[in-house]
Amino acid sequence: MGIISVGGNSTRVVPIINRSSKSVKFRVSPANLEAFEKAFLSISPEEKEITLKPKESFPIEVKFRPKARLPNFQQDIMIAIDGLDEPKKLFSVNGAAHGIELKIMDEVLSFGQVVKDSRLTKTLQMSNFGDVKANFEWDTTKFSQNFTISPAKGYVNPNSNKDLEVTFHPK
Repeated sequence: MGIISVGGNSTRVVPIINRSSKSVKFRVSPANLEAFEKAFLSISPEEKEITLKPKESFPIEVKFRPKARLPNFQQDIMIAIDGLDEPKKLFSVNGAAHGIELKIMDEVLSFGQVVKDSRLTKTLQMSNFGDVKANFEWDTTKFSQNFTISPAKGYVNPNSNKDLEVTFHPK
């Protein structure tokens, strides 16, 4: 299925085709339902007996609706055919859910006492614990009268830090 961002959704349809000269009854299900659901996957139809006539096809729909970051995964879809003892692997679903996790390392940046019309600069660290590059841009209209942040916009690579200089310049 590929790699999806958290919040992104993906649906794939896999047609099942009966190439035999007889009708066939079967059920399609995940090999491990609990792991399948933990990967934010769903399948339709689920555990429903399907009968396919010769040369007929039926669509199996797999949906991926991630709500959190997930490392690479593989989930097998099994087919249980009437008359066969054990289910067989029909196909596999592979994927991952990547996301951004930006954090400012200090909750408070204390400047103490600063003389009017002077400047004091402190360093603040922004960290990206996510899987993809994260862009940022400060809304400078909210604080520019007394503060400057440099850089005001930019990006932080995955698993990296960015030092920001915050300058307090009271008028």
